Amino acid sequence: MISEDMVLLDIVSEYPEAEAVFHGYDALVGKCILCSNLFDTVDKVAKEYGLNKVEMIGKLNKL
Repeated sequence: MISEDMVLLDIVSEYPEAEAVFHGYDALVGKCILCSNLFDTVDKVAKEYGLNKVEMIGKLNKL
């Protein structure tokens, strides 16, 4: 189960299909989230870009 304190690198390493979820936010934030924030937690990324953390975690956990 993916949680807000997990690092993006750990998530995509364990769940490669999670890349598609993160790339789904790229256009919204104007850059590649994985390229810019690979070593940050889901919580930090959501706060930095004003994203809905609960929604993001929900999408990731549906994988």
